[in-house]
Parts: sequence; C-alpha cells; structure tokens
Amino acid sequence: MDIIQFKEVNCKNCYKCIRSCPVKAISFKDDHAQIIKEECILCGKCLHVCPQNAKSVMSEVDRVKGFINKKKSVYASVAPSFAPLFNISDVKQISYIFKKLGFSYMEETAVGAAALTPEYERLLKENNMRNIITTACPTIVNLIEKHFPELIGQLAPLVSPMIAHGRLLKKMYGNDIKVVFVGPCLSKKEEGMDIKYEEVINGVITFEDLEKWINDENISIDNIDDIDGNDEFHILNTRFYPSPGGLVKSLDLTKEYNYKFAKFDGIDRCVEILKQIKNGDVNNYFIEMNSCSGACLNGVCMNSGNHGFLETMDKLMYYVNNSSKITANPREFETKVDLSTKYNDKSKHYKMPSEKEITDILNKMGKFSKEDELNCSACGYNSCREKAIGVFNGKADLRMCLPYLRERAESISNVIINSTPNAIFTLNEDFNITEVNLSAKKMFNLGSGELHNKNIFEILDCTDIAVVNDTKKDIFNSKYNYKDYGITVEQSILYLKEHRMIMVIMKDITQEENNKQQMHRVKCDTVDIAQRVIEKQMRVAQEIASLLGETTAETKVALTKLKNTIQAEMGEKI
Repeated sequence: MDIIQFKEVNCKNCYKCIRSCPVKAISFKDDHAQIIKEECILCGKCLHVCPQNAKSVMSEVDRVKGFINKKKSVYASVAPSFAPLFNISDVKQISYIFKKLGFSYMEETAVGAAALTPEYERLLKENNMRNIITTACPTIVNLIEKHFPELIGQLAPLVSPMIAHGRLLKKMYGNDIKVVFVGPCLSKKEEGMDIKYEEVINGVITFEDLEKWINDENISIDNIDDIDGNDEFHILNTRFYPSPGGLVKSLDLTKEYNYKFAKFDGIDRCVEILKQIKNGDVNNYFIEMNSCSGACLNGVCMNSGNHGFLETMDKLMYYVNNSSKITANPREFETKVDLSTKYNDKSKHYKMPSEKEITDILNKMGKFSKEDELNCSACGYNSCREKAIGVFNGKADLRMCLPYLRERAESISNVIINSTPNAIFTLNEDFNITEVNLSAKKMFNLGSGELHNKNIFEILDCTDIAVVNDTKKDIFNSKYNYKDYGITVEQSILYLKEHRMIMVIMKDITQEENNKQQMHRVKCDTVDIAQRVIEKQMRVAQEIASLLGETTAETKVALTKLKNTIQAEMGEKI
C-alpha cells in the first residue's frame, strides 16, 4: 500500500502539489495527480498544500492494535518531540499514556540517538570522508539516494535513531517483541518498511494517528502524580535531536576535529546545499540536515496541539531540563549492536529529449519563441522547458499549461462567438457594453469603432434590458422590432448572477417577418378573389333559378289546362 494515498475524485487540477514538490515526483495523468513512488522522498509538502484534501497518509494503527489484542509484547519507541507537541512536562506522563493504550513498554527514541553519538564522533575522528552528512532524517536519505546518488559516499554510514533504538530493544528484550515507532515523520513509515529493517521496526504511527487513538480511548493525562517509580533514569542530551542542530549538540565539541559544523533545515535549503556539494563547492563539513523547517519539532504529521515553533521549542527545553530523565534500562548502554548500514543508488534515470523534441513539445503548447515561454510555474514546473521535458517522459500533460489553455479556450470561444449568426452583447450592471461580437456589429451597422464601455441604450432602444436588470428574471425568445434599424429580432435577455452581467442574444428574423407579411397579403388577395367568385356564382345561380321559375309556371298552366280538357272529355263520354 502506498504511504501517501490520493483520492482521485477530489483532485481539481490545481497543480499545487506539483509546484510544492521539491523533486517533481508527481505525475499528472487522466486529469489526476499521481505520486511517482520511485522518486518520492516523502517530505509531505503535497499533503499540506492540497486545498481539496485529496491526499491522505496510510495508517498502521489497526495493525498495532492487532499486536496488542493478540497479547504480543509491544514496545513503543517515542520521538522526543512528543513532549512539547502533546504538552507533556514529564516522561512519566508519556509512559502512562502508552500503558493505557496497551503497550508493554515505552521508551524515548533518544536512547537510540545516544547510542549513535559515539559513532558520529568516531567518523569525525577517523577523518576519512570528504563531508559527513547526517542520516537521522530519512527524507534526506531518500533525497540523496533517489536524486543525488553521487553523494551517497558522503552520507554517514549509520542508521537513524529509530533503527538504532529498535535494534537495542530487540537485543535487550528479544526478537519476539514488536517495536512500534511513534513520531511526527512521514518518511519513517517507508524506512520502517525497508527490507533492511523489516525485522527491526514492526510498525510506525504518527502523532496525528496517536492523538486520534488517545481521544478514542478517552485517555487524559491531567493530574498524573506517579506511575511506576522503579525505573532508573539517565540524563541524555539526545532529547535535543528533534530541534534544529540537535544532533550536533549531542557531540563532544571540546575535541578538535578536521570538520566544520553546519546545520540546515527545510527541504529547499537542503536541496540547495546538496547541489553545492555535488558541484564540489563544499569540503570538510559535518552537515546536519533535516527536511522539515524547524526539524522534527515541525514534522509533517503533527497533531492539533502544534502551536508556534518558538513555543514548541520552549516546551522542549522545559521538558529536557525538568522531566524525569530517560527511562532507559542501564544495560542498554552496555549493549553493543551494529549501527552501521549501507545506502544505495535508487535514482530513476529518464531519457533527456533532444532540442528538437523539446521545441516540438513547446510548439504544441503554443510557445513558438522565447517570449512565449512565460515560465510562470502555474503547471508546477519551474520553467516551460522543464515542463516540456516532463511531457516527454510521461510525467506531465500538455494541458497543464494554464496560459496555453486560457489562450486556447479564448481562441475557441472567440471563434464560436464570432462565427455565430446571432448578435451577442454582454453588459455590466450599468448597461455598458463589455463584449460585442461581429454579428452584432454587422446587424446594427456599428462599424469598427470602439464599443467597449459604451452604454447599450445609445445603440438600442429596448426597455426589456432594464426590466431584466431590475427583476433579475430572464426573458426568453421574445420578438422585438428595432424600428431605427428596420430590424425585427427574436431575442433572449439573460441575467448572469455570478458575474453580475447581462447577456443579450438576438436572432435576426426580419426576412422571416417580411416573408410572413407577404404571405399574409397573398392570402388576403386570395380570399378577396374567392369572395368575388362566390358572389358571381351566386348571381348566376339566382338568374338561372329565376328563369327556371318562369318556365316552370308556364308549363304548369299549360299542363293544367291540358289535364282539365282531357278530364272534361272523359266525363262527357261516360
């Protein structure tokens, strides 16, 4: 499982994580940021800058609880920065908390640091290294192994205090115990899972995880007067390890060494110094490096009690000077364990594109000259060329260039707006024109003059625009006649609330209206002709009917006379 986990649904393409990453160990594919595990140094910067909480840290709390529930002997190695961050004034309080959580034993990691101090003094005395770079910070070790492999030979060949303490605890209490490191460091998780140390550290939980666990168990450290009073205590100045320069403070500086001492905290400054060492500009230095600004007192995985750095430093000083001393078994200082280690080249080698390949990629991003290379870092890379190299190696996407995307979007938008036959005006709430397209200029014969900020009512007489602005209600597909221009349009007037703007979209229907009027006239003429034909036909019918009526009457008289005559003749014969 990856130590830093991404919630893809939350990623909003802001590229802040890429911008913050000192080694650009984040790729962007399928519209989501992805950690490049082989390059990541686990400095944790991407966790802090993500505005969408799209990243989280793998938790091992359930695994540790599993050890406890199975009745394993679980020993906690606790980083000294625990005390000021949890507002602890005495080591007894720390011991109480871990016993309440079910741990068999708790000890400060400073015990491991104390075992390492003589080893650092030995390296100083031997004077066999060009420079000695401390290895207490696993992020710095990651940085050198993965990105400055040329400097591996200048890393002190010693384990970190966590590993040193884990080896001491296993040596003292047996390999069957489970050692769990508790601290503010993200990269300790990867160090604990390193195959070299898999039998030494059985779990790593952060102060953030611990705080949640303490709250879930409703454990309070208030009013703790005494725990087990049988522990033997020892004064160790390695409790200063979490502070900047804390390792150097633990050394015996009364001795003369052929090295100058320097301390650097903050990943950007450390990268700067490593580049100088790589260039051969630094020699005969004992350099204490911590990736976090403020060293472990300002670690990545702090709890909510982390206040200002100065206050945290004061609390550490109070704890060191006033707490019961380290709860370490005195036999641990007589126990000899191997504290050496070897560091390896873990760098990932990318192919460097040719100048032509870089130029081709830059051209695809709309950058055809040096002036086009804004080097704005909006994509997360320091320069357009660096971004092009990232694209070449599959780490970046062309669309990550925001100026390019904006220009492209504006270009496409302009093409669409200026290609539409509909007239478009956008107005501010003072009715001043902010945008007008070519169709609108052509439709209203506005020419090529400057229309920006010109009041719309100087051009168009339309009361509906004012109505929409006042009511904030849109009017759709209404017919409006602009008599001054001899134009009839079908228009929609929209109020854009988020932008506090008015948009007027007009379709010229003048020809359609003219066609309708002409068709109306044709229909009216047709109706008139039909009416005249009907009337004429009625007159003819009436005249025919009149003639038929006269002839019918005459026929009736004649036939009646004939019938009467015949009947008369028949009567005489009878």
